[in-house]
Amino acid sequence: MTSQENNADVLILSSAIGSGHMRASAAVVRGVTLLDPERTCSIVDFPHEVSPGIERLLRDAYLESLKLWPTAYGRLYQSSGTGQQGSYVHYIQTAGLRTLERLVSSTGAQALVAPHFYGAGVLGAYKEQNPEMFSAVVLTDYVPHPIGVPLNLDLYIVADDAAAEVVAKLGVPEERIHPTGIPIDPIFEEPVDPGPARKEILNLGDDDLPIVLVMGGGLGGGELEEAVSLLLGASEAMHLVVLCGSNERTRTRLEHLAERGGHEATFLAFTDRVRELMAAASALVTKPGGMSCTEALASRLPQVLYHPIPGQEEDNAAAIVRYGAGVMVRETPQILGQTLKILTSADHRHTMVEAANTAHKPHSARSAASLILAGLP
Repeated sequence: MTSQENNADVLILSSAIGSGHMRASAAVVRGVTLLDPERTCSIVDFPHEVSPGIERLLRDAYLESLKLWPTAYGRLYQSSGTGQQGSYVHYIQTAGLRTLERLVSSTGAQALVAPHFYGAGVLGAYKEQNPEMFSAVVLTDYVPHPIGVPLNLDLYIVADDAAAEVVAKLGVPEERIHPTGIPIDPIFEEPVDPGPARKEILNLGDDDLPIVLVMGGGLGGGELEEAVSLLLGASEAMHLVVLCGSNERTRTRLEHLAERGGHEATFLAFTDRVRELMAAASALVTKPGGMSCTEALASRLPQVLYHPIPGQEEDNAAAIVRYGAGVMVRETPQILGQTLKILTSADHRHTMVEAANTAHKPHSARSAASLILAGLP
């Protein structure tokens, strides 16, 4: 198994913008490895492969959607017509097609998989020209958006039955849609002792204070600082653990904020031990990214969801609330009250844990990999 570009049976057109698409891609690769170790996979950061300019455009639009312009991400496509000659959509699709043709030629790929809307759009155009190529999308949010659902592919892996209905209504034949869950690392299916997380990762003693895990997305964006500031006010009732993503500036500011207030908390950058941290936690406060929400379901971890990006993250939050596995706060100051309710009401927490257990789609990475492998010649 390899994640290099050369000699790949399965080519995954991912994106490093945020962190969810790469995590879903890695989960699919892990699933393929478990089921058929002889098959090879390649994950590429597709916007980066196409051009630094397109990657920068998509990243900047994502960051703007976190801060100032919530509709920016989707409007990259929606505001530019339908790909007429000379339009910006035509340019980025044509550039993407040239890149995809090069990647297929260099890897010898026999199946193409897209977990990001840009790769999915290009894949739909490529499929029109190459109908024999097995092509799939892996949708990493709970309510699919048409921008990431070309109608001519062979396989659509979606979060749940409700997502499958949305994709079917867009015009995809039902037999191509499989609600096997957003693929997450198979490690989330394995039992975990929370003790090592408390001692080895967090250096906590033997007290029984609950752990509250806070996540702000892979880029550490959103209203993370305001949420943490509120929770620090109750730090005597919990061990607060904040995952800051790649935003080192935010991490430094939060550490100074805790120090000035005399509060104890742990601030971590990227970590590969999220499974253990979720197993040790009693509540998760997070932006409702599809991957984080799905990992929390697998960990039976109650969720307090805040500051969603209008569109896909609002839909993710609505799904988790519909399951009964989390609550959505409309205003950031409500985070503290909802978190303390989970920590102090055993019945409330038990209800959310059981709801997460019911909603969780087990073995999602293996299921996705099995469907993809079935499409290979």
